[in-house]
Amino acid sequence: MSRFIKFALGICILAVVVYAGMLGTRTLISQGDNGAGQEEGERQATRVGIVSPERVEVDDAVSAVGTLRPVRRIDIVPNVAGRVTEVPVASGQEVAQGDLLLQLDDRAARAALAEAEATLDETRQEYDRYRQLQDSNAAADARLEQARGDFRRAEAAVLMAEADLDDLSIAAPFAGRLGVIDTEPGAFLSGNEAVARLSDLSSVEVSVSLPEIYYERVVIGQTLEVSTPAYPDQTFEGEVILRAPEIDLDTRSFEIRARIENADHKLVGGMFANSRLVLDTYESIAIPDDAIISEGLATYVYTVAEDAAKRTEIEVGAAVGDLTEVSDGLDTDARVVVSGWDQLSDGDPVEIAEDVAQEGLE
Repeated sequence: MSRFIKFALGICILAVVVYAGMLGTRTLISQGDNGAGQEEGERQATRVGIVSPERVEVDDAVSAVGTLRPVRRIDIVPNVAGRVTEVPVASGQEVAQGDLLLQLDDRAARAALAEAEATLDETRQEYDRYRQLQDSNAAADARLEQARGDFRRAEAAVLMAEADLDDLSIAAPFAGRLGVIDTEPGAFLSGNEAVARLSDLSSVEVSVSLPEIYYERVVIGQTLEVSTPAYPDQTFEGEVILRAPEIDLDTRSFEIRARIENADHKLVGGMFANSRLVLDTYESIAIPDDAIISEGLATYVYTVAEDAAKRTEIEVGAAVGDLTEVSDGLDTDARVVVSGWDQLSDGDPVEIAEDVAQEGLE
């Protein structure tokens, strides 16, 4: 009997222990739930700075790279062979139209001209004498015609001798800047080699290629903005003067050319040109770049509504200085978080602080 009592007593003690354990577990779970709810209700608001979208004018533009070249540029090549006697100019020098650039030995040409002029004088006198004789019917017509022919041939010989002499003096056909000149007096030129390049830099042209899709939107007179690595802080403006009349079959692009006034001769041929052609201008809204968040293919901002952060998907467009165009997703009444967004999640409480906004924009 005593054994049965001990067994029953053991069962009772075990039951009490199990019940106590279950009761304690429920109490702990209940306390945990109450703590979490209390923590959720006590979340502190994140201090953020906000801005409103601005209305701006946006350029619908296309960018391309091209090359600058002078409006006029020629290689200076003597027409005849000869030995150089004088080089009165230097590399890179500015010259006026008609300035002497190179002189070849002209002694033989001068002698030939003097001989031709003497022959011309003789034939002129002979021709004049036969004309006077014809007036008195003392000269035959055949002899007069021969004298006239001799005179005309002598005139032609003089013109040819003058041309040969002129070919030995190479002058600038227009005002411009000379390239490198490596020819020195005493050098013999064969008559088919360039001795210098002359460029008219009063204005330059830029040539760029654009994709076929823009063909209809390019018109003569549009403004083309150009920058070059040589002057990174300066922008030059030109006017479109040519749109090619056809599309290149290999590249499916077309050429345009713009002319840029270059009175100070800063721009020279061969310069690399970063070009931007403004096709149209329209009004849109924009926000600071610092407010925009990109994650993979998603682009969004945080806006503030009823003191809470809201993740707002947007579509961005062109850059406008330090701002970026927003083509969809926002209106001008939106309050966009520009600083403090890195501590936010969708729905978090926020506190708007003006000083934080200013820090974000600096």
